[in-house]
Amino acid sequence: MNFSLSLETYRAAQERIRPYVRQTPIAPAPPLTDELHPGLRIKLENLQVTGSFKPRGVFNTLLQLSDEQRARGVITASGGNHGVAVAYAAWRLGLPAIVYLPASATEDRVARVSRWGARVIQHGAAWDDAHEAASQHAVREGIYYIHPFDAELTLAGQGTLGLELLDDAPDVDCVLIAIGGGGLIAGMANAIKQAKPAVRIIGVEPVGAASMQAAVDAGRVVVLPELRTIADTLAPRAVSERTRVLTAAYVDEIVLVNDDAMIDSMRWLWTHYNQLVEPSGAAVIAALRAGAVNIDAHQHPVALICGGNADAASIWTTYQERAEAKARG
Repeated sequence: MNFSLSLETYRAAQERIRPYVRQTPIAPAPPLTDELHPGLRIKLENLQVTGSFKPRGVFNTLLQLSDEQRARGVITASGGNHGVAVAYAAWRLGLPAIVYLPASATEDRVARVSRWGARVIQHGAAWDDAHEAASQHAVREGIYYIHPFDAELTLAGQGTLGLELLDDAPDVDCVLIAIGGGGLIAGMANAIKQAKPAVRIIGVEPVGAASMQAAVDAGRVVVLPELRTIADTLAPRAVSERTRVLTAAYVDEIVLVNDDAMIDSMRWLWTHYNQLVEPSGAAVIAALRAGAVNIDAHQHPVALICGGNADAASIWTTYQERAEAKARG
């Protein structure tokens, strides 16, 4: 399979979604530590609307639907962030939406989706199970299904983040990007390499959900027998043929990180940037801090923080317990 999207397609998507998404900031390396590359910058896409990069692909899709498709509404399956993006974008544009989530989705994830008025249906043990049920639902009722990564409109939307990064940091020579189903890294790498071929693209996957690494190594999509990671937004059992092909063609290296490294890097991002992120958002920092990849040869590397939808309930509970203990004397 040969597959690519033109640079013009990504630029058109960037203009199309511009009124609906944020241009997220880039932060310099933290001054109180020399642990990482001194020239490293952090792209805070966790500050995007709904807390992740996902609205880029969703808005690019919804804005190109026919009136009839909009009237029928949309449906999707998600590990969390894509579902929130679909719910929000549908609310913003006045469309009905249905979001399938795995039965394992936390109360926080369910609440983030349902607060925008989407109907939530929980099904299956993992995203793949929810995806199968949602796809059948879409066919049965004639509703447009928005795939979180295996669709040209989604990929074009996610690739706009690559163009935005080049606009904001034209000197960038290396980008680290987390990998779930591969829509983000495939779209970004495809766009960036067409505009600036010398940029090194490094993908980061959890050890317990390395479906892209398996697919690239095998030269075909591989279904993992099990998933073992806390980074549920980076954990489909398989990537798609589109994302595999683009990743194999445009991504220079894939490295793996374990859950402990991601958790530790969540704390690091909170300490040095006051950013509370989910495990997937900390994956790229984990790869650097754990020594999974070396970027010393680059002058202007950027680490992409892709999502920040962490459940903060435990933090507020801790503060409440401290307050109550203080009140009791």
